[in-house]
Amino acid sequence: MEQVIETSLEQANKLMHDVSTTESHTAQLESDVKTIYQDLQTIDNDLAISQKINTDLKNLDSALNEAVELLEVVSIIPEIGAEASELKNIISVFKKPVDEALVVSNKVESVVAPVRNAIGKVEPKVKQIDNALLKLMNAENQFASTLGGALQCINSLPNSTIKTSLEHELDSASEPVDTAVLKFDAQQVAILNAIDKAKEEAEDVKHLVMGLGSLQNQINAVMNVLNPLIASLNTVKNVLSHTIRVPYGGYPKTCYKKVLGVKVPYPCGWHTVYFSFSVEQIIKGGLHVIGPVMSLLNKAMNAVLQPVLRALHLRINLPQIPGLSILNDLSNDLTSFEANIINPLDNILNNLNLFENMYTDLEQFIDEIGKINKACGIASK
Repeated sequence: MEQVIETSLEQANKLMHDVSTTESHTAQLESDVKTIYQDLQTIDNDLAISQKINTDLKNLDSALNEAVELLEVVSIIPEIGAEASELKNIISVFKKPVDEALVVSNKVESVVAPVRNAIGKVEPKVKQIDNALLKLMNAENQFASTLGGALQCINSLPNSTIKTSLEHELDSASEPVDTAVLKFDAQQVAILNAIDKAKEEAEDVKHLVMGLGSLQNQINAVMNVLNPLIASLNTVKNVLSHTIRVPYGGYPKTCYKKVLGVKVPYPCGWHTVYFSFSVEQIIKGGLHVIGPVMSLLNKAMNAVLQPVLRALHLRINLPQIPGLSILNDLSNDLTSFEANIINPLDNILNNLNLFENMYTDLEQFIDEIGKINKACGIASK
């Protein structure tokens, strides 16, 4: 009776497991690379807003400075002096984080151009990497399918020396390939870990730059409150420089005519005396004019001043700008952008031969398994 040596196809089954694991890592790597590519496109597009943010912050800073200066000027007016001084202090406090944010925004702008340039250079590389990974994934899946077919065919054979021979042949062929697969996957996992971290970094940057639109809206909301205030304060400032001219008394005007060759004076009208002061001078006082003249000056001043004071609203609420914190985070992330995101992608590109070699090994083994499958198919008939 012929003796049959049983084997469990342990090496072939191990290879099947290891290749399945490797394929899942390749699939994850391909997915991460694609995600980073999409994030880079979003980052590139939204970073265009950063220059507008920088300009808007400069305009906001100038507007806040102007408002403080104007409030200082109009605070001499008794009716609004206390309110103007209080608002000036509020705006001065509000201005401090804007000043700090402008410094950070200038720093962000210094790295935006290099970052966008780096993105532009890496985008074609990502396409190349993705193609190589997709090619390897297809080979891994084809390999798993071919190996699975061989295992199924051999397992379906009745116990015999032919079955044993095929089992040994498949196990023997699997061992060196499994060694290559495990070595490749260890290197692939290291790359995967690095690219996974790069993906997280890209996600963080993407969410930050997407917040720039919200920050721009917050800055605009403050400007929408400041601009009408500044316009009204400028109107009041212009009124302060307005000249008030009032008549008070005068003296007879003397003309002359010749009578028998002699110049003879005669009354011919009236010279009106005027007092002229700016509204600011009148408010500050100390003009050394008599009471009736002062009354006329105050009456004329109020005629031009009160309408603009009625149109002036100092009880304003400046919207907060919580989005300013984005700039600090963005500055830090963009500074390390190339090291954390671009370099890991470059590293994959530099190691494409690793994926190409694995693809070649699998293609060769698929041919070898095909021969075993063919022999198994003949044996099963």
